Amino acid sequence: MEASVVANHLIEFLQGFDGVTAYAAILGLLLVCGLGVPLPEDITLVGAGILAALGSISLPGALVAGFFGVLIGDAILFNLGRRYGRAVFEMPGARRIFTAERIAIAEKKVLNNSRFICFTARFLPGLRAPIYLTAGIMGVRPAIFYGLDGLAALVSVPIWVVGGWWFALHVDIDTGLEYAKKTQEYIIVVVFSLVFGYFLFRRYKKRKHLNQLPQR
Repeated sequence: MEASVVANHLIEFLQGFDGVTAYAAILGLLLVCGLGVPLPEDITLVGAGILAALGSISLPGALVAGFFGVLIGDAILFNLGRRYGRAVFEMPGARRIFTAERIAIAEKKVLNNSRFICFTARFLPGLRAPIYLTAGIMGVRPAIFYGLDGLAALVSVPIWVVGGWWFALHVDIDTGLEYAKKTQEYIIVVVFSLVFGYFLFRRYKKRKHLNQLPQR
């Protein structure tokens, strides 16, 4: 099924709820997304914003539900990895979600820089869940994981929720979905540009420090 069709069905599903049941639906969908099931997490957050625009829930409530929804799913995967190690890949259904290729990519990224990948994974659909699970398996410290994952959620959740709310309120829902698709691409480019810039800056500072050391 095409991503656009899935997105439309997801939005239609969420529009059938309001009040407490709407919050429960948002949290439930985000939890399922966080566990690696191929549902678009970003579209779910946009849907939360649309529900706020329709008056089914409040905008602050949509933000809180979105924030805790993504973090709970991330925390479950991270702690599964910490507790069970690689044995988690042998659990029923795990191989369908965490393919060998995705696991290999996730391990490489975590090995290269565990701190930055815990932040940037939030903006990598498809690799998000394998990276969080692998971070737990490979012993990333909980303080680092929760701190960086929480920081990334503070960036991404408002973008999707407020974006969905604004477009549904001032334009239309279909335009809001188009916004979500395009914004995902822009965010990935910006995040990786910042990461690349950071590594260049670190390399420059290291070289500058070495040049300042007294020569023997």
